[in-house]
Amino acid sequence: MSILGIGQSVYDMVLPVDHIPENEKIRIYHSVSCMGGPVSCAMYVCGKWHADTHIMTRVGNDVWGKEIIKTLQEVNIDVSSMVIDPSITTSQSHILVFPSGDRTILNVPIQKESSMEPMWPDQVDVILMDGHEVEWCKEAMKRYPSAITILDGDKYKPETENLIHQVDYLICSQQFTNMLDIHSYHQLAALNPSSIWTQGSKGCIYQNQVYPSYPCKVMDTTGAGDVFHGAFAYGMDSGFDIPSCIRISNMAAAMVCEGLGGVLSVPTWESVNERLSICEKNRK
Repeated sequence: MSILGIGQSVYDMVLPVDHIPENEKIRIYHSVSCMGGPVSCAMYVCGKWHADTHIMTRVGNDVWGKEIIKTLQEVNIDVSSMVIDPSITTSQSHILVFPSGDRTILNVPIQKESSMEPMWPDQVDVILMDGHEVEWCKEAMKRYPSAITILDGDKYKPETENLIHQVDYLICSQQFTNMLDIHSYHQLAALNPSSIWTQGSKGCIYQNQVYPSYPCKVMDTTGAGDVFHGAFAYGMDSGFDIPSCIRISNMAAAMVCEGLGGVLSVPTWESVNERLSICEKNRK
């Protein structure tokens, strides 16, 4: 089995702050830098959990792009489908993390289009798309018609309208539903009958059933959604049923919130299963 992630990669600078003053200077004595981005963080989970993982994304041939490639290779992700374009600058984000664990993201996207095209893997069984690189997503669905397809609906984008209806699973956030003025699972299911509605600390909803989140000591919520998507793709690739995929994803998302910097805090497969087993026993 093989997983392909298509979308955006970013290099993150994570900065813990108490508040954001105007016309003042504040000192930050502890920060971390690491790979970020929706699809790269999700695929990092799959690679760390030893799945056969490929990623299709754009980076520049700069220090940030090289760090992203290095991080992906550390967990044995196949990077041969990445587009490394010397004419672009890798996207970067400055992430302000508050004591509550909530954050504000200041993103500098890739500033120009790239004409370079990716190489395609021979075989793909699960495709995770984060809503970027839409033309690649459409092409992937044509090339791998039997693959399980998952769309990360973090924000609603008009250009992904067709994908929303066509993918096997739509995993969307509260921000996505707010943008579309959706207030019930019934409304969401009208877009895609296999929708999973993630709601942060409240857990998620699938087929009108609530799957509660798991307790954690929140330090930084950066990457929690991305880790959820990666864990879900891993579960699909492993042949798990949907409730099992969701529980694994909920636990992985909770655990990543306990550290600073999304990728730096991704738990191991073994630790997720161990903690999941304990929590499920306590709920009975």
